[in-house]
Amino acid sequence: MAKIKGRPGKTAGSPAEGAKFEQEIYMTAAEMADMLRGLADEVEARGRVEASFGDWTIGVNPAEPLKAEIQYKHDPSRRELEVQLKLKENP
Repeated sequence: MAKIKGRPGKTAGSPAEGAKFEQEIYMTAAEMADMLRGLADEVEARGRVEASFGDWTIGVNPAEPLKAEIQYKHDPSRRELEVQLKLKENP
């Protein structure tokens, strides 16, 4: 399980309710790297991928193909790289 460390930000929904859930988490570079390594290890093991933060744990048994979306925003005052991973289960 990838244990996520950091400071919580905005939250929408609840993982316990089974509906859509979103949680922003602000972290240091070391915390981010640790989280990504944990997720990478679980994806590579090809089993259940779980993430936990505070009092919640969520997870899926992902089916291939896995999907990543990459976005890059460049304007004169700010650059931003967004990487989104999508791990979907087959029904």
